[in-house]
Parts: sequence; structure tokens; C-alpha cells
Amino acid sequence: MTTRTAILSSLLFASGAFAHCQLAWPFPLHSPLNPATPEAIKDYSNTSPLITDGTYPCKGFINNPSSDMGSVATFSAGSSMNYTIAGTATHGGGSCQISMSYDQGSTWNVIYSQVGGCLVDGMTTTITIPSEAPNGDALFAWGWFNRQGNREMYHNCAPVTITNGGSGLNSNDYPTPFVANANVNECKTIENIDVVFPNPGKNVNYGGSYASTKPTTPAGFTGSNCVGPGATESSPSSASASASTTSSAQAVIVSASIGVQVGNGQSTSTSAVAAQPSTTEYSLSLDPTTTSLTGINNNNAAQPSTSATTSTCKRRKRRSNPDSVESRHQRLIRRPRADQTTGRVAASKAEHINRQKKRGTGRVAAMKATHNV
Repeated sequence: MTTRTAILSSLLFASGAFAHCQLAWPFPLHSPLNPATPEAIKDYSNTSPLITDGTYPCKGFINNPSSDMGSVATFSAGSSMNYTIAGTATHGGGSCQISMSYDQGSTWNVIYSQVGGCLVDGMTTTITIPSEAPNGDALFAWGWFNRQGNREMYHNCAPVTITNGGSGLNSNDYPTPFVANANVNECKTIENIDVVFPNPGKNVNYGGSYASTKPTTPAGFTGSNCVGPGATESSPSSASASASTTSSAQAVIVSASIGVQVGNGQSTSTSAVAAQPSTTEYSLSLDPTTTSLTGINNNNAAQPSTSATTSTCKRRKRRSNPDSVESRHQRLIRRPRADQTTGRVAASKAEHINRQKKRGTGRVAAMKATHNV
């Protein structure tokens, strides 16, 4: 198995660069995580929500410029793939959707909805590209509505290519996505309530507090016709069902590398060398001053922050000191009962018995004296 490692350095200079969250894989438009993104158009605030930094859809990055629209990955319809979110402020989770567009953002179809628990249930999620998805270039979009904090919508879009496709995504099973907090309609989400989408589509996964209840009644927002410009909200399909997905809360996993074939048939289109017939996983380090994409197969996992490492080392040092108070205490309480001195126990028992006898004798004498009187 061949493993290649791509190190992305000098990214996210500001300490607040990961203040929110962003789509990390597939690489979204203007992504600073994508080695192929020209420095001049890298968006180091790609973690910011719409309105404050960009417009719906895709933060206004579609064909801006057109040279950034090159496909970053190829997925086969009907096969599984993983998408990964990077960032530190999950804002209590919330709900999110994955949608696709084949006309550069004019129309969208939801292929997966996470109702509740988005991000807090895992930063990497495995889903299935619908077998009905047609061949061709498409935009793969992640939209997130946070549970806590300001009422916001996050929307990142990645240009991808679909192969082995089907006849198309119909609007009954794959409806237009939910849109709110984006100044394109009157819809606003409600804080501390995970959005229950009016029409989540065919593939739905319930998480967070909704994991067991699986609600279907729309909740967590105000307004109506909560969709994008030019779209019309449709009724839920009777075929809607829970999707088979997996999420991981471990270090961010990014299945991507320059010129290397990745898991589930995924491959990048920015290759500088020939693709290798192997599966490679990468760990994205979220250090506030540098970001690295490191091959897990090389056992180069993302490292914890300096403060966390220092604290751990100090604790280990104290534990390893055989003369410390804690060590002596641990040795004492862990000493087997058989190793304890039996003489002290025997002496203690004897003294206790003698005291009982004395107290008993004294009481009997007192009772007799009282009786005689």
C-alpha cells in the first residue's frame, strides 16, 4: 500500500481562523485547505456564516472566478463517500443538509439530511451518493443551522464529478434544501431548538436529542416557504426513511491527497503524479497557526496542542516519581491484604475483646449491687 502525505503549512494565521466550522472535504470553493487553490483567492474566513461573509448559495463563490470551478473529487453514483467538517465551535450542534446542483447553483436537490446532532455526533460522516444522481460535474454543498449562538446559516460548496450515474434526482425524493438566516426569505431559526426540516428528503438521519424520537413535524424555525431564491417548498415524500450513515468524532478525517486515489473510489483531480491503487486516510491538524494534512497510515496522527501536551507530561512525571506522596499512597492502597502485618490486626482484636469483657463485668457488678439494695 502506498501512502502519500501532503503538508499544508502557513494556513489560518489568525487565532480565530477556526472560530466556526467549514467543509474540509471535499475541498470547497476558495478553500485554504486545498493545495490547488491560488493564494489570491483563498478564503481564510471560509468558516464564517452567510451574510456576514458571503451570500447564498456557496458564499457567492460560484464562477467567481470560473478557474476555481475545477472538480476536486470524483464519486460513483450508488457508492458511499465521506464528507468532513473542520472547526472548533460546533455551537451545540444543530441540523444540516447535503445537497447537489448540476446547473451551477440555480437548483438544488437534498441527498442527505442530519436532523439534530450535526457536528456534535461526529465531524466525519459517511453517506451514499444516490444511484439516481446523473453523470457530470456538480456542486456538492453542506448547509448547517447551528443550535446555539447567533442565528446563522453556513454554506460551503465543492465542485465534484459524478460517474456511473442514473436518470436524475427527482424533487419528491430529493427536494430543494431548507434555507434560513440568509436574507433570501423571511425564515429564521430558533435558538436552542434543532431544526426539523419541513422536507428532509429520502435519506434522513436523526441525532442528538432526536435520535430516539425521530420527529417529522417541522420545528425550530419561523416563516414559510423556507427555500432558496426561485425555488418552491414541496411536501415530504412518503418514501422518506432513516439513512444508513456513520459518524466519527475522532480527529478530522480527510480522504484526499494530491494525485492519490482515496477510499471508496474517490480520487482528486488535482493530481501531480499517477493515482495509486490504494486507500489512504488523512488526519487534518487543527492548530490555530498551521494546518496539516497527514497520512494516518504513516502513524502521523494530529498532535494535541502544546498546553495539553505539557499538562499531560507533568501528570505522568508526578506519577512516575516513586517518592512522591501520591505514589506512596497508591502503593499503600494497592498492597494486597496478605502483605499487611497480621500482628497489628491480632493485637487490635485482642484489645477490643478485653475492653468488651471489662465493660461487661462492670455492668453485671453494678446490676447485682442495685438488686441487692
